[in-house]
Amino acid sequence: MSARPRTQLSERRGRSDYPGFRAVIKAVGTGPRGSRALTFEEARGATAGLLAGDVSPVQAGAFLVAMRIKGETPAELAGIARALRDAARAVAPDPPNGGRPIVACAGAYDGMSEAPQLSLAAAVLAAAAGARVVVHCGSRIGPKRGTTPADVLVALGGPLRPKPADSLAMLERSDVALVHASAAIPGWDALAGIRDEIGLRGPLHSAEKLVDHLGATCFVVGHTHSSYRERILGALELLGAQRAVAVRGMEGADILRTGRPSAADANGPLEIGEAPGSVLRGDADPQIAAELTRAIAAGEEHGIAGHTAILSAGVRLYASGRCDSVGAGAALATTAIADGRAAATLEALLAS
Repeated sequence: MSARPRTQLSERRGRSDYPGFRAVIKAVGTGPRGSRALTFEEARGATAGLLAGDVSPVQAGAFLVAMRIKGETPAELAGIARALRDAARAVAPDPPNGGRPIVACAGAYDGMSEAPQLSLAAAVLAAAAGARVVVHCGSRIGPKRGTTPADVLVALGGPLRPKPADSLAMLERSDVALVHASAAIPGWDALAGIRDEIGLRGPLHSAEKLVDHLGATCFVVGHTHSSYRERILGALELLGAQRAVAVRGMEGADILRTGRPSAADANGPLEIGEAPGSVLRGDADPQIAAELTRAIAAGEEHGIAGHTAILSAGVRLYASGRCDSVGAGAALATTAIADGRAAATLEALLAS
């Protein structure tokens, strides 16, 4: 783990001195005319202080709200993500890629509340078709407090909060794993409590989706607002991602809206077939999502949930370099369901 950077920012205006973290707050929270973007290293150092508890809760809240109002640049997102990566417990396969790149997948950490959570299902299908996939999330967090992939894993009979070594074991036996941020990143839980008190999404809601858990070099990242596509892709480019896809998914998830799917990489929007009028809706209860995940892997779900998972698996396969289009990836996932590999992958994931 690299040494944790310290915030050295200090500003002086007339007789006003702003040492330490107060200078960070001043830099981003002085309003439309006075605020400025942080550099990569400033954002990295500020986030390192937040994770280490070197910053008071009041200062942390002021910083997160100011950043929410100002909006993040790609360099700021990359710096915040770099600090999260620095803090994450270093666990990775040996050799790191096992001959194939690992794809880290994440949607909004506050989960889904209006439809079944199918991120884990898509990951299982992609892994069965030849990708290596890490799904990451945390404990339920505001403002939505929806169902997370971790909730679905528990409903399937998996561990509540796998330790990094347990996540690595999942990956090695099934090519798919779930990483829980509270177990993988020291300081994440305490900071999540402050974020809950604020009640607004902030820079960490985006940056935490960019962490390279288990040595991932490729990324599929969900977002809600179109303005975040370029920020996410720009930040991942600065962080040296091998390949990255930004998905404007349901509720900010990394799952496509199949009616009008929207995803892009560095070359622009991806070509994905539309299914007009197709909308995934339903109870967000984790047990329902778990039942759907089993049915999808077994080839017993032929409705919109199955189509959503297959198409989203295609995105993961494309991001991994296993195919040259999302449609081709979806075809690979469909074959993996038909020949039993998807069901076997799910069982391997859940094996202890």
